[in-house]
Amino acid sequence: MAALNTKRLVGEVASRYGIRLDETDPAFIVVRLTQIALEESSHELIERLAVERREFEASLQNVQNRAGRYVAQEFNEGAAALRRELAGDIASAGLKAAELVGQVHRAHTRSTLIRWLSVGVLSGLGLFGLGVLVGAHFL
Repeated sequence: MAALNTKRLVGEVASRYGIRLDETDPAFIVVRLTQIALEESSHELIERLAVERREFEASLQNVQNRAGRYVAQEFNEGAAALRRELAGDIASAGLKAAELVGQVHRAHTRSTLIRWLSVGVLSGLGLFGLGVLVGAHFL
């Protein structure tokens, strides 16, 4: 705290109340004792406030850590659920793709079979017709 300006106070008391005091007067001793007590109290208060502030900051850090862990846990759970859903979708898409490939294979096999069967029947009919033609003209 700022030092007490006793000369100014002596002048102030003398001008206002007409009482003459000097710096060794008991009234100034009481004022100085009060000032010392006030300074000690303010130092104690400042120290307590500093301790409270440190405790508050530690508590705040603890809350931040807990909140961070909670958010990380929620994020991990959400990511795991998303991974499970994607894995299910991929498996489902794989089954559908395999089914489509099977259908395409069957469709191609059937059309190929029909095509070659048609070629064989037409070739057979062509050869038969050629044989009938050759037999009718040359035999």
